Amino acid sequence: MRFLPRLLHAGAAAGTLIVLYLGWLQHDHLGHSIHEAWDGQAHRIVIFGDDWSDTGKYRVSPPPKAQAVTRDPGRGDVWTETLCKELACDFIDNFARSMPPHTDAATIGSLIDSDIRAQAVPVTDNNNDTQAMFDFKTQVQQFLEYEKMKRRVVPERLRKVDEWTIFTVSFGLWDLLEYSTLEKEYALKAIDNSIEGLFENLDLLAKHVAAPIKIVAPKLVDATFLPRVQSRRHHDKEHFAESQHHLVFLWTYWNTVLTRTASQWKHGEIFMPNPNNLITDQVRTKQLYSKNLSDATGLGKQVPLFDFVEEPCVKSPADDGAEVLQAAGIEKCFDASKHLFW
Repeated sequence: MRFLPRLLHAGAAAGTLIVLYLGWLQHDHLGHSIHEAWDGQAHRIVIFGDDWSDTGKYRVSPPPKAQAVTRDPGRGDVWTETLCKELACDFIDNFARSMPPHTDAATIGSLIDSDIRAQAVPVTDNNNDTQAMFDFKTQVQQFLEYEKMKRRVVPERLRKVDEWTIFTVSFGLWDLLEYSTLEKEYALKAIDNSIEGLFENLDLLAKHVAAPIKIVAPKLVDATFLPRVQSRRHHDKEHFAESQHHLVFLWTYWNTVLTRTASQWKHGEIFMPNPNNLITDQVRTKQLYSKNLSDATGLGKQVPLFDFVEEPCVKSPADDGAEVLQAAGIEKCFDASKHLFW
């Protein structure tokens, strides 16, 4: 399924936006920079997440070759790789998982907890056999088992690097897309349960790593800005506005609950950059500049970083309105750096 790579890699596909993102991240969250809060250099980054974060190199349980994602050089680094470079880390332990490029079974990406989805989403003929990638709960267990194995085979004198570990946790879009099909009451309950599950797993991590645990957990992006969702407005005009409003409401609620819960968490430090601000700024800058307009903040006065802020670099038949989201990309742009979305 090629849904999420084009849906999510706004900012991750283009190196310029990633650099801006990390530069801004360093000054976000309660007035502290990431370098000030983490005195010294980070030797290791441990990645939990979905396609947004997955580097394609795995410590445990690599996917079969037929299901492995081949990285296109034009796509650039994912944000976790750039974060590692910015913090001069020595290596990455990646437990995140991407959607396989080709699969016969109905598949969804990595969720926070697949059991929560199973309880929330009614079983139908269309989703009865749906498979999910490793969820956050599973990824955490894989990490803990990997750490146990490493302690058995690596002498303690060689494990000082573990004193400097940063965890990245990026989930939510797949969860939100699943729950957006529910009535509001049930969707909100599923979101509450998902955020609770996320922090239960952070509690588990905190018990097994050197204190205080350090986490980068980006807020969720507004999926309605992204190409795959926007492409539906031309083919389902009658219901698009309603579904868009519902999705925006759930996205706002998700980030509100996430932020509130993070502010009350006492077991470590959580930095929560908001990549959605960067995406919306780039879209607005292009729109204003093309009309020779600017707003009170100056957006629209400078030449946009991207020539294309709505059209992704890689398109498939599904982007043109086909219902099947499993199709591989068949059309790639000439210059990925000109596109906000991969």
